[in-house]
Amino acid sequence: MPEKDPLLERQQLHADSLEGDDNADGGLYTMGQTNVQHGILRGKRILVTRTREQAGVLSERLLALGAMPVEFPTIRIVPPHNWASLDWALGRLFPTAMENDDQRDCPYAWLIFTSANGVHICCERLLERGYDLQAMCPVRVAAIGPATAAALTHYGIHPDLVPDIYVAESVAAALIHDSQQRGESLQGKRILLPRAAEARNVLVTELQHAGAVVDEVAAYTTVSVASDDQQGREIVKLLQRGEIDMITFTSSSTVRNFMQWFRSCAIDDTFLHQPSLKIACIGPITSQTARELGLDVDIEANEFTIDGLVEAIVRASLADAPLQREE
Repeated sequence: MPEKDPLLERQQLHADSLEGDDNADGGLYTMGQTNVQHGILRGKRILVTRTREQAGVLSERLLALGAMPVEFPTIRIVPPHNWASLDWALGRLFPTAMENDDQRDCPYAWLIFTSANGVHICCERLLERGYDLQAMCPVRVAAIGPATAAALTHYGIHPDLVPDIYVAESVAAALIHDSQQRGESLQGKRILLPRAAEARNVLVTELQHAGAVVDEVAAYTTVSVASDDQQGREIVKLLQRGEIDMITFTSSSTVRNFMQWFRSCAIDDTFLHQPSLKIACIGPITSQTARELGLDVDIEANEFTIDGLVEAIVRASLADAPLQREE
């Protein structure tokens, strides 16, 4: 008897769990303001490339719609090797630290978070060092989007600003507009920006052009975890057999690390250009990275969130009947 593929066995468990669910086919799932059939994605095998800790959120959404998500983390979030710079910057948010600081007359006007990862790492670090998050100086807080805002709320911090479009350019524009509405300027205002070490420069550049003094501090690094291990080889087999219907990317780093892994496996790129394989990205920045690395982007979320990505996938499925895998 041939040996069973462990990856396919895990997927079958997902499928079996849906078989006994009365909502799997006949029920409705609320997506935004639209109700869709729970089984609308039934039979689709969708690769989820988020971090292991974050993949579950997207996988659960896809499972609820009948898909068979395959979690294949391509990145891992790593805290700073040396905390000194981040500790110093975060400490300045608290009065006790500022009293002994030569720059105590220049407190931060804004604290900006561009990811939930940055929120968790910074807040957990402050708690670990004994700070009371509610004792923070009166600094205004900006979050790049709803997921980041939700992470802040989890720690009792309520963001003052969330842009309508969840990209760095919009954060800068929103801060500048907010200042203008208040009859103020960002000129000379100090802004703390703890974020990924490899983040794009556009936010810092735009804020500096507006006259702000930006303290950009690395709060974490994203590192590649995809490798030529058993799971990696199973993914290769599925791609070569045309048994992956879609690959999802939720950040530029997931794209870069997936492609680095893929090319290290010495596989022909044509397997990523099969008509049956769709590439879905969470937003235009991720899509741009994917295209630069040679991928054809089929689906792009209008709202740059996990729910927005799922909604885009569903709409593409409704519009593209061949995307449905026959049982």
